[in-house]
Amino acid sequence: MEVFRGESVMIKPYSVGGDHLSCKLVELSNLDLAAYPMYTKVLYAFQAPTPTTQALKEGLAKVLTHYRVLAGRYTKQQFNGHLAIDLNDEGAVLIQGKADGSIADTMPFLPSPLLLDLVPPTPPGVKELILVQITRFICGGLVIGIALHHHVADGHATFTFINSWGKAVRGESIQQPPWIHDRSLLKARDLPQQVFDHYEYNTIAHKKSPRQSIRSTKVFHFDGIFLDKLKSKVKQSNKEKKNYTTFEVLVAHLWKCISGARGLDGDLQTKASIPIDGRKRINPPIPEEYFGNVVYESWAQTTVSELINGSLDFVTELIHKSITKVDNDFIRSAIDFFELSKEITGPLELDDTTNVIATSWLRFPYYEFHFGMGKPVYVGPSMIRSEGLIILYDSYTKEGSVDVMVCLLEPHMAIFEQTCFQI
Repeated sequence: MEVFRGESVMIKPYSVGGDHLSCKLVELSNLDLAAYPMYTKVLYAFQAPTPTTQALKEGLAKVLTHYRVLAGRYTKQQFNGHLAIDLNDEGAVLIQGKADGSIADTMPFLPSPLLLDLVPPTPPGVKELILVQITRFICGGLVIGIALHHHVADGHATFTFINSWGKAVRGESIQQPPWIHDRSLLKARDLPQQVFDHYEYNTIAHKKSPRQSIRSTKVFHFDGIFLDKLKSKVKQSNKEKKNYTTFEVLVAHLWKCISGARGLDGDLQTKASIPIDGRKRINPPIPEEYFGNVVYESWAQTTVSELINGSLDFVTELIHKSITKVDNDFIRSAIDFFELSKEITGPLELDDTTNVIATSWLRFPYYEFHFGMGKPVYVGPSMIRSEGLIILYDSYTKEGSVDVMVCLLEPHMAIFEQTCFQI
């Protein structure tokens, strides 16, 4: 199957200056700057009937009125050099494409070069903060690929915006409170106080994958029966009979399998980096509608030997502790730490052959994005190419299943495939 990209147009806000922002610049928060400097890319597939391209354009213009930051461009403030968004309303890119196949032929969108063709390209130098590609299939189906820059919004905010686009196309009103873009909700204290060690964001050396190494990206389907068995095994072996989440148990299992497949030296330190949404952890809580980053990348870490030889219960508890430590005091300390730092360095580097970065899309309401003609038949990430990155998301098959997209070096992937379904 081939995808042919055609016309590219710029979509500007329907009503310039129509949201609650009266300023010309929105300064990014410390948590925005700490996010990975990359585009989050997601695919939505719809069966026929689907809305017209004009309806999608008009809906995007309407929703950009409420999310003007996405129609702006990055700039640096003259007085402090901090990165900000210029609310110049230059717009978002919309690319129109055609595919010479059907949605049924493409399901379940397994990793392949086709996935890269269904999302907007984002080569170095791209200035737009959001790019959209609308690809129509010969069956009348539609795939929408979205690329949104991570400095602007985390996963929660990204899917909130996308769902608002669906509302705009359906003709529903979009009610946004005046503080939706107010970065002062996450500003440092007047007297910054770093109370905790935020080693996750210190500059350290990592073991990078050789550039010539061949990577393999695959999706693994874990059904509800497998997940229940995995959780039961952990609960039976831990003395306190803790009820760990599906995410905690599955990431612990995958971390063990990946480290075993890599054949790493047992004395090496290995880390599982986990993005933690702080909206409900901060006091007072950050409102759900807030559009920005409220994420802290927390680490679970141990030696390779302890990880592989330790029980699944032991590794799950490491994951659990790395998540629960991120509370109000911890996040406020992190914001102040970033304020005191001369330069904010990101968390674990991508393409790291020692560690794992586990991103969760579980329970995000991405299947609520629709145009009144039927919900998407598939939602998932585009093809990932960073070694050690895994993305967990609700399977299109539903029934409590979880799909995991994994990128590893090719020899390691062959071993991982043999062990990841063993309990």
